Order: sequence, then structure tokens, then C-alpha cells
Amino acid sequence: MDYWKRFGEKEVSHSMAHYLQAVAALKTEKGHARVGDIADHLGVSKSGVTSMLRTLERHGLVTHERYGCVELTSAGAGLATRTESSRRVLTIFLSDILGVPESVASEDACMIEHLVSTEVSLELLRLTAFLRSQHPVAQQFRNAYRATPHACAAHAGGDLDAIGVPDACGVCSDTCLHESLVGGAPGVTQIAARA
Repeated sequence: MDYWKRFGEKEVSHSMAHYLQAVAALKTEKGHARVGDIADHLGVSKSGVTSMLRTLERHGLVTHERYGCVELTSAGAGLATRTESSRRVLTIFLSDILGVPESVASEDACMIEHLVSTEVSLELLRLTAFLRSQHPVAQQFRNAYRATPHACAAHAGGDLDAIGVPDACGVCSDTCLHESLVGGAPGVTQIAARA
């Protein structure tokens, strides 16, 4: 269970991913990406951009001549595309399927876009496509999901078993997960508030 230790070993950090996406977006919009363009796009200083470009060059993700344009390498372009696609899949899943407000979905997707494996992104894409389809089972699922309470019966005032553990949940064991997620969260989201 040492997965948390691998967090720092990801091939691209959150900042690196955003710089790669900025370069890709600027190349599409303007046909080029220069230090000043990237700084304006991301709302950072030119010196910060120059520093990050050195890091990206060391990782083989961009090439940059002093005072020239920034170019993505094939590895950099691949990571930019994969990260942007992952963000889009996550945003659609969170907003359209789970019903999370768009602003929360976009922010959360942005925070985790570079951490989700390709395998998970592909399965989320497949699940999202199915659940958004007109397939009768997908329609039935959407209706049932919307009608499902946001908290287990025990949290919502239902029965507890003899030792005080919710018996109707099926997910929680010795701790009500809903309560622990909502209880310690400042500025609880609209979804938690509806529970």
C-alpha cells in the first residue's frame, strides 16, 4: 500500500502539465508559443516560464531557443494531449454523470488530470459514453441514480445495528464515510449540502 509514495514519481507534475497544455493551446491559436505568450496565458511571470521551460527541456518535453519559439517534442505533445483529454473526460464524468456543479467539476478535474492513469481515463470515458447514451439500461440507471439519497439510511436517520454501525449502507464499515467526508470539509459542496 505504498501508492502514496509514487505520487512524486509521476512523469509530469501539475505545473508541468499546465505549461505543456499552454504551449499546445498557443500553437493551435496563434501558430507559435513564446515565453511572453505562455506567461500571459497562464498569468505567471516570464522568469517563471523560463525556469519551467528549462525543467521541461531536461525532461525532453520541449525545445526552446533563447528569445525563440517553444516547441513541444513528440513526448511533450503526447503528454499535453493525454492530460487535456483526461481533464475533459473527468469534467464530463463529474458534471454530467455525478451531477457535480460545473465549477467544482472543472476545478477537481484540473487538479487530478495528470494523476489518473490512461487505463482509468479510458474506462471513465467508456462508462461516461454509456451512461450518456440512449441505451435503456443507461436511462434506467440515470433515473435510479438521481432518485438515490445522497447519504445512507443510517446517516439520514435510519437504523443502526447493535454496535452502532449503519446496516443499510453496504459501503461504510465501522465509520460512516458520508459523515467523515462532509463533517471535516469546510465549504461543503452543493451535493453534500443536498444530502
